[in-house]
Amino acid sequence: MSDKEKTPPVKKNKPAAPNHKLNSKTGSTKVSALVTQELDELISNLELLEPVKKDWKYRIGEFIGQMILTAVALILLGCYIWSITVVPPNTKLFGYEIGSKLSPNVYEQINIAVKDKVNDPINFQTPQGTFTVTPQQIGLELDLPATVNGISKNILIFLKSAIFSTEIKPTINLDENTFKIALAKVITDNTKTPINATLATQGGKVVTTEAVSGTEIDWEKTKKSLRESWLYEGRKAEVVIAYIPPSVSNEDVNKVRSNLADLAVAAPIILKIGARSVEISPEIIGTALKFIPNQEKLESKFDENVIISEISRQIPNIQTTASDAKFDFIGDKVVVVPAQEGIKFNPGQLDAALSPVFRQKDNRVVNLDSAVIKPLISTESLDALGIKEQLSTFRQDFDYLPYREINVGQAARYMDGKILKPGEIFSMNETIKERTTKNGYVKGIYIGEGGRFDFGLGGGVSIITSATWTAAFYAGLERIEQRAHSVLIARYTPGLEATVSWPKLDLKFRNNTNNNVLIKAIPARDSITISMYGTKVYDRITAKFGEPYNLNNNIDVVNSYDPNCLPQDPAPGFKIVVTRQFWKNNSIVQSENLTTSYKPSDNIICLKEGEVAPSASPSVVPAASGVPQPVPQG
Repeated sequence: MSDKEKTPPVKKNKPAAPNHKLNSKTGSTKVSALVTQELDELISNLELLEPVKKDWKYRIGEFIGQMILTAVALILLGCYIWSITVVPPNTKLFGYEIGSKLSPNVYEQINIAVKDKVNDPINFQTPQGTFTVTPQQIGLELDLPATVNGISKNILIFLKSAIFSTEIKPTINLDENTFKIALAKVITDNTKTPINATLATQGGKVVTTEAVSGTEIDWEKTKKSLRESWLYEGRKAEVVIAYIPPSVSNEDVNKVRSNLADLAVAAPIILKIGARSVEISPEIIGTALKFIPNQEKLESKFDENVIISEISRQIPNIQTTASDAKFDFIGDKVVVVPAQEGIKFNPGQLDAALSPVFRQKDNRVVNLDSAVIKPLISTESLDALGIKEQLSTFRQDFDYLPYREINVGQAARYMDGKILKPGEIFSMNETIKERTTKNGYVKGIYIGEGGRFDFGLGGGVSIITSATWTAAFYAGLERIEQRAHSVLIARYTPGLEATVSWPKLDLKFRNNTNNNVLIKAIPARDSITISMYGTKVYDRITAKFGEPYNLNNNIDVVNSYDPNCLPQDPAPGFKIVVTRQFWKNNSIVQSENLTTSYKPSDNIICLKEGEVAPSASPSVVPAASGVPQPVPQG
């Protein structure tokens, strides 16, 4: 092989420490100096993770530690095997040494030792003396096998007894029901309910009683005493008594007495209720205050009804709602019944108001104006109206029909009690409202167009309208708008009546006095009485009726087969003048003429289908001179 064909040997270089620094000149990637530094630190830390080589000293230490742990485990295992095989050392049962013996031997030893004692009577020491019972009477039994077995299985007792002398607690079974039945007499003699200290107020004085502790049997300690004394020489069982403190101690009572009770009844309390004043005596305060135990403290309870009863006694006829001032009518005089304030206490109101005063000796005055209910209408406001006497009254009678009673009564309810201020104009339509079913009216007969009867809502309202105008006439009130019926209706006084129709035809008059005018409307089954009250300007007012004139007897006879026909009697047409006369000191100081015109009323005859109309005959028409002259009313 020629020299050219020989491959030169590869030179092996020693591994050098890696150069982790990137040369920016040899590569196109540029890395910051901070990244380079972090990579170097990371690789250095990885070198620390290399396993540590254990030397011979380290291996010997591991071996010794394992041997120690093994030895401890063997010792504990040996102790456990020993503890379940023999009774732990240094142990005693009923005072007998039983340590390090086998369980069967211990059982035999103790059984022999206590065999003659388990049925011996047991003496219980009680506060009343010694009480003797047998184990059977109280349900007491020694479980010796369980006692011995329990000793061997208890590793803690074994370890303890290895150092200290240990008395083993025997397993004793006790039937608690039997035990308590046997001690029934002891229970009765030593069970007493604790008595709380009390505080009360009698006759305005504070009275207290002392607390007394109660007693009961402490069953856990008593059973422990029994177990620790039975079968032990020289020990005696004891019925342990526990004392029950009262919920309210003498200290509790004394604290409440000094902070509240003595101060509460120290002096009377004055209650200011509006314009009234009521004195609450210490006796009443004491009756209202009660002191009741509540969860280990004495709590005061305040009976507001006691104070309310005392207020009612000192303020007779007290009421919880206010009474408005109102008018009372005695003859032709008006008397103002005074308004009365109401007094009403909300629950807790008196307690909150009086509690601060109970704790102070001076300034024992409580303002209770918040309990006063003011009337809406005061006595002074009614007195200022100047309504003192009757100005006029007029009763309008009518033949009873149900719709008349309903409609007249409804209109009267709207009118009754209305007060006209000086200069105010009364409107009948506004006062009695539109005649609709919603406003309480029903259908009835009224005078429609052409002076003929018709049927519609509010029929009969003209009855109260006429009565109202007549009363206003005699009261001397100024006429603003008044229209009589178009035809004469027999029940009304000619020239002194009025009618209305919604919404155009109205009755209006003005209160032309210097005082208010009260209108009273009193409906009856077949009448309506309208009275007006105020302060008289004139001594009296009378009416002078003139003779009818411009007579018109042009009356037609109309035969109607209309199923809705309403019959109507004939009446003449005429005019009449009524003079209103104002009197003072027996002299007429003013007069006013009111002229009324009536149209003739046709004779309407209603016929059923098939009936023959009556033969024509002269209508019987009353002469105008026969129109009755009304008696003047004042």
